[in-house]
Amino acid sequence: MRNISILISILSLAATISCTVISDQVRSEAESPVPFRTLMEDADQYHGRMVILGGYVLETKNLASETILKVLQVPFRVGEEPDSKDLSQGRFIVYYNGFLDPEVYAKDRAITVAGRVMGYVVEKIGEEHIQYLKIETREIYLWPEYMNRPPYHYPRYWHRYRRFADPYWYW
Repeated sequence: MRNISILISILSLAATISCTVISDQVRSEAESPVPFRTLMEDADQYHGRMVILGGYVLETKNLASETILKVLQVPFRVGEEPDSKDLSQGRFIVYYNGFLDPEVYAKDRAITVAGRVMGYVVEKIGEEHIQYLKIETREIYLWPEYMNRPPYHYPRYWHRYRRFADPYWYW
């Protein structure tokens, strides 16, 4: 019985870890995970190589034949889902051949991108010069929006000793 529970634990862990959103074909072409800071510092060394990055959309801009996404990079959680914005190590720009609806690829949407490194570009934001890694897209996965629901509040009810009783209030 103990062996069965161990086997089930291992299989469930393997199923969780193996959940990826980028196709196996593109994954086989991609570099082993490289720290984002290394990619930023040595963008010329990684030029033309396939990488998989994740983050949150900052801006979507459509041009005549392509869409440009500015993305705040964050490391991955399990299954290549972007983690917290607080863990960001920089920004990258995604060049996508075709149209991406800016209402769908809106600010703060989580994405996972596989693409080739094209170098970097420097952009001025306020008084600071910010470096963006340039990525030519091969695949994009847009993560579903999680509904932000307010906590459920139990309705007040009439109580003969108290006018309105709150189920979480104790005497």
